[in-house]
Amino acid sequence: MSLSLLTPRLVTKSTVARIVLVRNASSRLTLDHQQSIKINDQQGFFKYQRDVSRDARYSNPAKPGDTATRFMFRKLGHAYEIYPLFGLLAVWCVLFGYTVYYSFEKTEIWLDRSHSTAPWDWERIRNNYWKKPTLVFDPTGVTHQKLEIMETLQDEMVAAAKQRGTR
Repeated sequence: MSLSLLTPRLVTKSTVARIVLVRNASSRLTLDHQQSIKINDQQGFFKYQRDVSRDARYSNPAKPGDTATRFMFRKLGHAYEIYPLFGLLAVWCVLFGYTVYYSFEKTEIWLDRSHSTAPWDWERIRNNYWKKPTLVFDPTGVTHQKLEIMETLQDEMVAAAKQRGTR
C-alpha cells in the first residue's frame, strides 16, 4: 500500500479537527500583561546588565568557579579532605611523565626517521647498545655491559646477510 492510501486511516477526522483548533486558537492570543523585557522608545539595544566575569577592565573580574582552574581549586581552604587526592594526582603525573620519557629513550621506538636504517639495526646500535636503558632499577649495572660473544655473532650474521644480498 502506498502512503497516500494509509494516511486517511492513520489520522482520523477528530485528530485533524483538534490540530486545526489548537493552531487557530493560538493565533488570536493577545498579551495584555506587563512584559518581562521593556523596550525603550529610543534607538538602541535592550537594557541589560553586563556580566563582568571575563572583562579585563575590572579588578578581579572572574567569579568563583568561572574558569576550570578556579572551579577545581576555589574551595581548597575549606576542603582539606581532598588534599591527598591532589597529592596522588601530582605523584601520578610525575611517574607518568618519567615513564614516557624513559620509554622513548629505548631502542624500540623509532622517532627520528632521518636515518634509513631502524634504530634497532645492528650496524646502528653496535657502538652504544649497552648504554641504552633496559631496566628501571638496575643498581649494579648488570644490563649495561658489553657482550663480546653477542657482538661477534651479530657481526657474522650481518656479513652473511650482505653476502646473500638481503641486506
